Amino acid sequence: MGPCVGAILAAGLGTRLRPLTDHVPKPLVPLAGRPLIERGIDALTTLGAAPIGINAFHRGDALPRALAHRDEDLRFVHEETLAGTGGGLRGIARGLPRATLVALNGDALFDFDLRPLLAAHRARGSMATLVLRHVPPDSPFARIGVDADLRVHRIAEIIGPDAAAGAALTLGAYTGVQIVEPALLDALPSSGACDVLRTAYRDRMAERAAIHAVFAPAECLWLDVGAVSAYLEAHRAVLDARLSAPHLPAPDATGRRVHADARIDAGATLVGPCAIGAGAVIEPGACVGPYAFIDRGARVAAGARLSDVVVWAGAVAEGDRRGEVILPEVVPPTTGSTGY
Repeated sequence: MGPCVGAILAAGLGTRLRPLTDHVPKPLVPLAGRPLIERGIDALTTLGAAPIGINAFHRGDALPRALAHRDEDLRFVHEETLAGTGGGLRGIARGLPRATLVALNGDALFDFDLRPLLAAHRARGSMATLVLRHVPPDSPFARIGVDADLRVHRIAEIIGPDAAAGAALTLGAYTGVQIVEPALLDALPSSGACDVLRTAYRDRMAERAAIHAVFAPAECLWLDVGAVSAYLEAHRAVLDARLSAPHLPAPDATGRRVHADARIDAGATLVGPCAIGAGAVIEPGACVGPYAFIDRGARVAAGARLSDVVVWAGAVAEGDRRGEVILPEVVPPTTGSTGY
């Protein structure tokens, strides 16, 4: 398919995920026991993208340590001030070979295969391809407009010169995945914070460059894991097996995934789907599940009732808890170990 390089935009502050991001940067927030950013690294590695550049800002010095177990050539760019999506790509690209670049937003969680999308980009000879998902036309996220040939004529408020007045465009939502050639990045401002869509894409569209879109499969899973509600939904997707998690124990007939080193009291009840990590302790009379993810070394106190919760590694869950994330008193340093 030809060489390509990868980029993960991971420099956000994670404000909407607080208090989860008070002690760990958003890319390292654990999803099913693994740092969220590892999903993106896995997707780019499957594609064959190498090396992979990652930008960071809030607690960014933690990323290289947490990802030291990875075999990939990961190149980190620490931003002293937030540079936006355009500035972030500019900084990452400076440290990578000049080649087709496949870039992901670090908080975009998806299950679609990038390989056919890259193939479509190259088959069209595109300068850039935005990966979209299907949404209703009246959705507030339906902001990218394409014609019948999937050429992009509208990006939010930016209208291309060939978009005839009143012409019907198919609208899609941007997934945070883009495939770009160096010529697109060359249109970025040389310095300062900027938005890649409102600078490089705007200027290249005005020049009638080949800017296209491709739609991810309609049945695909996509989540912006930028808020606690979406974080909980991502764990529900894992426990429902809508999102693969091969590092977890296989579920039993009722969807319970229990590590062999977990300690489950005979008087406790596990209701699937749920997952119990290595070294986790479930005390007498506790009822765990449905939709409870208990990470490694966590403790569920006697009599506790948990549903639709994520209990972080080392945390203690007590009482009746529903629809929340339970954190330890002291968040341990993030590592790439899953505990499963």
